Amino acid sequence: MAQEASEKLAGITGELEALPLEKACRYYRNYLDAFQIDLPMAVCFVNRVLDANVPDLPDEPRALLEHAIRSAVHLANFDPSILGLGLSSGIAPGAQGLLKVLEGTHVEQDVFEQLRKSSFKFQGDDIRTICEKVLARHPMAVRYADLLLNLDFFEGSPPSQAFAGFRCPKVLSPLWNKRLFNHAAGLGDMEAAFALWQDVAPLADDPFTLARAAEMHRWRGDTETALALYDKAIALDPRQRPFALRRRELAAPFRPDRALVADKRVSVYLYSFNKAAILGETLESLRGSDIGPARLKILLNGCTDDSLAVAGRARELFPENEVEIISLPVNVGAPAARNWLLAQPATRESEFVAFLDDDVYVQPDWLAHMLTVAESDPRIGNVGCKVVFPGRFPLLQYLYRHVSLAHPEAIRVSLPTPYQQYDIGLYDVIRETRVVMGCQHLLRTASLADAPAFDIRYSPSQIDDTDHDLQLCLAGWKVFYCGTVSCVHRQGSGTSARSRLSMASQGSILGNDVKFTYKWFDRREQLEHLDALSLHEAN
Repeated sequence: MAQEASEKLAGITGELEALPLEKACRYYRNYLDAFQIDLPMAVCFVNRVLDANVPDLPDEPRALLEHAIRSAVHLANFDPSILGLGLSSGIAPGAQGLLKVLEGTHVEQDVFEQLRKSSFKFQGDDIRTICEKVLARHPMAVRYADLLLNLDFFEGSPPSQAFAGFRCPKVLSPLWNKRLFNHAAGLGDMEAAFALWQDVAPLADDPFTLARAAEMHRWRGDTETALALYDKAIALDPRQRPFALRRRELAAPFRPDRALVADKRVSVYLYSFNKAAILGETLESLRGSDIGPARLKILLNGCTDDSLAVAGRARELFPENEVEIISLPVNVGAPAARNWLLAQPATRESEFVAFLDDDVYVQPDWLAHMLTVAESDPRIGNVGCKVVFPGRFPLLQYLYRHVSLAHPEAIRVSLPTPYQQYDIGLYDVIRETRVVMGCQHLLRTASLADAPAFDIRYSPSQIDDTDHDLQLCLAGWKVFYCGTVSCVHRQGSGTSARSRLSMASQGSILGNDVKFTYKWFDRREQLEHLDALSLHEAN
């Protein structure tokens, strides 16, 4: 397992270890409610249950343990340790022959173990070079081929040219073809996936392959087959709620009410600090979208570059909209910049306020989608969207979050995405949640009476939007995720695998985690009820 996955696993491990077994099970079920399960989460939960060393597990922990082991086996077909666990637990009885082949074709084992501990993010070039050299010497080295394909997936790339010389053992060829299909379909390279599908279809006996195949057929316009494949995936694994939500969306697609853009009073607010060129690109993207008669305000946070001139061109880009440029003499940070904009008279005169970061590309009809969601329920106080990294195959950057841990030692919100999943359509759904990302979201102005400000203790940035959403939830407002809107966010947010933030910036983010815990410490019992499952248990 790559270092990045291990780091994520370490974080989840710490949270699960802080919970008694019953709550650890709820933690896992919350994850299944939010995301398609990934390998780090499955492995982490298996370790938590086994470490409990309970001789006779109750029904729920036993069932969830079996689910996690089965998921791990499906997600890591060529990992002997996981296959061995599946074999010993009776969940993967056919793994014995596969294990023998993997052992018989494994070479240069010490080198391989070092590579497994290396970081794809920081040592990817070295890992690639070594894998390619080993495969050139040993064309049947399956585990090196598997590791190289994992690296290709991490980097968002089709299979390396080095696979031209790979000679997969005949007995493993069907499984390897399935692996290649899941690589292509998991990236969103649907043409490549479809070219493999005819041979792989008879082997599609797990929910992950079936769900990816469903999205491949949806991409081809065959909704009927997509629905049938999701039905099979759900039958195999009804615990993974994203499959059911996606099937529901495909069966009855969300339709935005485009008239709302003209009918509703909306203000669009941006704030920026020394990103003149990127700000200009964001404004160009915004011009290509339908914002109707919305007011536009741009706050420059003590900028010393060409941002004032760039912002001033917004008047030419939006000749029919009211545009105001606010230039502050100093950088007051993101939370204070938001508060400065919310204090404008335009806020009180608007029904909705949309915040956009200065480094995003927006979808042309984003406002219609978000307003339609907001208008579906007067208690919806905030609507966010799907956020992805730029690239040929967009990697998910942020979907939604809930409270994952409310413990005397720490309070945490859940991860914003599953590990290393790309935007293939699975999360193109509408659902209630607890927290959405602040780089593009729509606030109902009426909700600001209960959460009038973003907390400046989180300056210069990070967590202030999370904190604000939790304030809304505890005040009785709803937060919704609108996955039919995709925002391309060019800043590697937080400490993600694609982040390029300095150590100092990451330290500031981690410091805000501590502030967050101490701020909410006395209300942690209330926060504990803001997990994902409680949304559905209340209905």
